[in-house]
Amino acid sequence: MTQTSASGAAPSRALALPALSENRVARFATIMVLYFLQGVPAGLTTVALTAWLAAKGATPVEIGAFVAFALLPWSAKLFNGLLMDRFTFKPMGRRRSWILAAQGLMIATLLVMAALAPTANEIALLSGLCFVLNLCAAFNDVAVDGLAVDIVPNSERTGINSVMFASQSAGIALTSVIAGGLLMSGDITTTALVLAALVAVASVFVGIFRERPGERLTPWSNGTASPECLERQQDAFWPIITGVIRSLFNRHVLLFLAGLAFAQAPFAFAGSVSPTLAVQHLGFSSEGYSNFVAAATLVAAGTALILPAPLVLWLGLSRAVIVQLAGLAILCAAAGLTLPNWQGDTAFMIYDCAIYALSLSGMITLISWAMRICSPAVAATQFALFMASANLAQSIYSANSGFVIEMGGYSATYLFMSVTSLIGLLLCLLARVGDEKLVTNHDD
Repeated sequence: MTQTSASGAAPSRALALPALSENRVARFATIMVLYFLQGVPAGLTTVALTAWLAAKGATPVEIGAFVAFALLPWSAKLFNGLLMDRFTFKPMGRRRSWILAAQGLMIATLLVMAALAPTANEIALLSGLCFVLNLCAAFNDVAVDGLAVDIVPNSERTGINSVMFASQSAGIALTSVIAGGLLMSGDITTTALVLAALVAVASVFVGIFRERPGERLTPWSNGTASPECLERQQDAFWPIITGVIRSLFNRHVLLFLAGLAFAQAPFAFAGSVSPTLAVQHLGFSSEGYSNFVAAATLVAAGTALILPAPLVLWLGLSRAVIVQLAGLAILCAAAGLTLPNWQGDTAFMIYDCAIYALSLSGMITLISWAMRICSPAVAATQFALFMASANLAQSIYSANSGFVIEMGGYSATYLFMSVTSLIGLLLCLLARVGDEKLVTNHDD
């Protein structure tokens, strides 16, 4: 095998692009594209298909169960993190081989969906396909988050989290418009093929950047494992498990996990409650609701880009969390109390858009804190633990949303969101979110 030069650069100059660890623009661009691609399964599952099912007469309980099962893989990200911290193809870096494999499997799943073409009456088959699609996306997400913890300096963390979630929101918006329009014709095959092509094109861009200088671009090209990869990659499960367990003995970590989980209710209920409220009660068409969500998601993406970083800079992270979660609780309470007096769909659109935007902004702030307190050696597993707590909470909320509606109506769901936001805020304050003494040291 041809060796790299002393400087660490690969001998082949056919594609002399910068490595992600050494170039800020390449880092941001690659992570933006990867998070954009995560918006494809999210937009398809939680927006386009839920609106389509609602338009076909599915009940809130059926839609809640569909969303909960389809999103369940996001709750197993701790297992994904363990695999990635333990196994990797080192010559291609710690995370990159996992990312490219997940992208390929996502394309394959969409092609299978196109071939099987499930109807709205085949909710079980549709749920299974979306489960697999989100499983691929969840593996991708853990790998990308681990990559960010590995190579992004502390000074860029809030900014990179804003870019992550804004890009994901843009992916959800675009997917909602494309899939929502194509599903109106009842053609799920064309929908899946178009989305597969979108993922394939974006994956090519992602594949042209190495993690660190001297690594392989492809499994069959020249290059060697970087010193950072060799130093940080674990050779057994036990050190990873013990490292994560040690972090759980810290009461601040446990409180933060609980706070993060409680703060997820607005995200979950927006995906599982809003479709039936909009389509079956406020007169939205399936395509109209998908287009509205696309617009609302773009507003949220813009908010994600411009609000969290300056808010943390001006107020500090702790006060930024207070402002956002308290504001979210107030918005949800106002929506629940005024819902019986809504005339038309204007109030719904204003509240739904504002709640989603502030939820996303608050999530970015909390996740930037989670990233800062992760240890690089077990970053994928530890960060996945934080995200698994949030994702499991979303699945639980979604699974029970239909029952909340049946027992108390739509107003009760908004009030429930308000209460859980306040509980999440209290737990985050008890966890001392924003206290620099709890931050794990990273390379800058």
